[in-house]
Amino acid sequence: MTSLRMHLIAVVALAGCQPVSLPDRPAAERSPDRPENGATWKVVRVIDGDTLEVLRDRKSLKIRLQGIDCPERQQAFGTEATQFTSQQSIDRQVILRTSGLDRYGRTLADVHLPDGRSLSRELVRSGFAWHYKKYSDDDALSRCEREARQAKRGLWAGTDPTPPWQWRAERRARQQPDSQELTIHPNGVAIVGLLPNPEGSDEGHEQATIGNTTQTAVDLDGWKLVDKAGNVFRLSGRVETGSDLVVTMTEPTMPLNNKGDSVLLVDPAGVGRSRASYLKSQVQPGVALTFLPTID
Repeated sequence: MTSLRMHLIAVVALAGCQPVSLPDRPAAERSPDRPENGATWKVVRVIDGDTLEVLRDRKSLKIRLQGIDCPERQQAFGTEATQFTSQQSIDRQVILRTSGLDRYGRTLADVHLPDGRSLSRELVRSGFAWHYKKYSDDDALSRCEREARQAKRGLWAGTDPTPPWQWRAERRARQQPDSQELTIHPNGVAIVGLLPNPEGSDEGHEQATIGNTTQTAVDLDGWKLVDKAGNVFRLSGRVETGSDLVVTMTEPTMPLNNKGDSVLLVDPAGVGRSRASYLKSQVQPGVALTFLPTID
């Protein structure tokens, strides 16, 4: 076996969650975390562990770290996660690798620190975040989570930490009334269409269509959809009078069930205005279901 081959095998064997530095290479190539392209931004505010604000040329962006989920502020290690993100990034120049916007207008991105490390991986490696496996298949994040678990770092020091997505779902279930028990009070704003099974991937491509038969335009800020399980999708946008608004459900807080479901439209005052129900037999790939306003 040649010495070169032995050197390569050693590098592969050591590769894992820890970054591997190879000698005699430019800094941009040395770190596998550093994106090849991307603008440099300054971190000016940390909102919580996985949300921050950056600034460049007087333009600010609110960033949601992709691929991870930090404990909520009310959870154990929620404050520590926020402090860690602040210590690593505040007032520093970072590089963004973006992948679009979420429904709140935040830019989804992997944030790379000045030394090339991924902030998301550092949070997971240090035990201040989960790898959000439902929405990310990043092997490096999985390795970092395994490392943190084995070392009992941060939130893994406890016996059974509650993932933030489970914590949010349980909180919604406590706060939201059963949509099937609410009486509908129609007011001309209604669910007129649902696309529970779009062509290709369901996640981020399902749609709800809101119709407006009133004499005035309706601002949907504060309105929400609630499914049978109590999951909530918060609406935004404006429906003009006599028109429909197609809302693409990019935030996976209330996936439309392909096995059938009942979806309630609730106004900002908490009044049910419309209900749309469908069966498993009605769900076909790429076919939008249409509804007339429901009156209870």
